[in-house]
Amino acid sequence: MKYIKLPVDFSGMLHGKTQKRCSVEESIAQYIMMQITSRYGEVAGRNDFGSDIWELEFNQLVKIYEWEERVRISLLESIIKYETRLTDIKVQVNLSEIDTDMDSKKYSEVRRKAVISVSGNIVQTGVAFNFNTSLYVSPLSQ
Repeated sequence: MKYIKLPVDFSGMLHGKTQKRCSVEESIAQYIMMQITSRYGEVAGRNDFGSDIWELEFNQLVKIYEWEERVRISLLESIIKYETRLTDIKVQVNLSEIDTDMDSKKYSEVRRKAVISVSGNIVQTGVAFNFNTSLYVSPLSQ
């Protein structure tokens, strides 16, 4: 089975253009990325779709291990509920601080980098599925 590749070209669809297709693995990865980058309440009718990342983005009172666990649990719950093509889902979140030099060392900026890994098995085939991504969140200081 082939799935529609994101982003969807709605204007092309209205004019009868064939949409680009992708594999089940790529479709699942796209959907997980949507969950990671979506804020709660952003998707109409699915108030629990998304993750705690954006609720915690600028909260500097939360310890790193608490941030990792809250985001991990929120993603796990969202993926279990909305990504029914996977079973035996495991989510891992690691947050690290990275010092990035800007403008040839005129100043330095400390940022947080979240590395997110999702694994499971594809229901349809039983094949192992692995997804990894990283994103930068909230500057710690400027």
